[in-house]
Amino acid sequence: MFHLDVFKKIMRLHIGVSQSDNITMFKLLNSIYPINIHRYSSQSKHNGWIIPDDWKVKKALIKKNGEILFDGKDHPLAVIGNSTSFSGILSKESLHKHVFYRKELPDAYNYHCVNYYRPWVKEWGFCIPYNTWKGWSKNGSYKIELKTENVKGEMLVGECIHKGKSKETIIFNAHTCHPCQFNDDLSGVAVILAIFNWLSKQNTNYTYKGILAPEHLGSIFYLANMNQEALNDIKMGSFIEMVGLNNNLILQQSFTGNTLMDRIAENALKLIDPKLRVSPFRKVVGNDEVVWDSPGIEIPFISISRCYDSPKYYKQYHTNEDNFKINSENKLHETFVGLKKIINIFEKDHAINKEFKGLIALSNPEYNLYVDRRRPGERQNLSEGDLKMGELQDVIMRFFNGKYSIFELADKFEVPFDTMYDYVKKFKEKGLVSLIKKLSLDSYNGPE
Repeated sequence: MFHLDVFKKIMRLHIGVSQSDNITMFKLLNSIYPINIHRYSSQSKHNGWIIPDDWKVKKALIKKNGEILFDGKDHPLAVIGNSTSFSGILSKESLHKHVFYRKELPDAYNYHCVNYYRPWVKEWGFCIPYNTWKGWSKNGSYKIELKTENVKGEMLVGECIHKGKSKETIIFNAHTCHPCQFNDDLSGVAVILAIFNWLSKQNTNYTYKGILAPEHLGSIFYLANMNQEALNDIKMGSFIEMVGLNNNLILQQSFTGNTLMDRIAENALKLIDPKLRVSPFRKVVGNDEVVWDSPGIEIPFISISRCYDSPKYYKQYHTNEDNFKINSENKLHETFVGLKKIINIFEKDHAINKEFKGLIALSNPEYNLYVDRRRPGERQNLSEGDLKMGELQDVIMRFFNGKYSIFELADKFEVPFDTMYDYVKKFKEKGLVSLIKKLSLDSYNGPE
């Protein structure tokens, strides 16, 4: 389902914001699901953001006494991102200012990426595993031969499209720019492509797009180059990131925290993971939700992840040890099922119109719609769900007035969507209600 063999090949590439290996990556991803490619020239500018050039490492040697101690071309992370060239002889103390490592992961290569987003910063450096670095003597000098070049390139943004009856669009977004790392965020890419393969077999009311792009910059330029009509069609979305870890799901809310996307995602994901953690906007992890939900754009955007804010859960973050060993295909599948449930709520939801007047004898065999409720002195084996619906069955019919949808009632009374859907469907089968599809996502009532 997730084509991990394809992602193993991508993990060996030197991908990035504008790296030439991105072409190979998208060719591989295209074997999973057809992807449209949008291209943006390096050095393009928007709101102070600059797409960096294609950056190449031509030579990256550290020598001592004529012996090569370290060759930065041996690993895609061994030279810091967008490093400038440098040639010179330094003491270990002076060289240390240009070396980055993680003591807690002594054999890992660190991912140093900040200069991709600040191409005006001129900095050189290496990412050297700590166990390698600590073995080098403090005595003597080290010869640095670091040659890099920046050449005109382009940033690629992949777009998956599943067209529905309506042009109103829901986005799923993940980033593609972290070399040699799976959870952050090729795991999100894998789940999104699996969702679009599933969508390809569905007839949907709404349109869905998957945006696979370099972090921040991809979404920024994708939106900046979109005409207003197309922008107006995008109603809401979710960033999908770091979903392969063996942790519970986290729903990070949109900027306002109470949009339709927030509410539907929470209802759906609680069924997948009862220990779902719900957090306010940008309080757990920060990514492209801040682009989509930015001033003047203001598309409600949640994020779904498993990235807890304690290092013990994800100490491999931003290193090459973010690999398949720490990721679970079962957790990818669980996330996939969660997204399917979110989509199914959007697709199955209808407004409810009553076709009756007055009180219905729900227990009459003609209808058989009564949900048993607790009665003192009687033996009953009732689930919590039965008890909840038993309490609500007389009340909810007042909302069968065409103004509320099935989801809005599920949300209002805090029951799973599928429970409310199955109950309302029985009313329809008895001819007591008619269901009307809400084709406009703007027509939903806000939370009460």
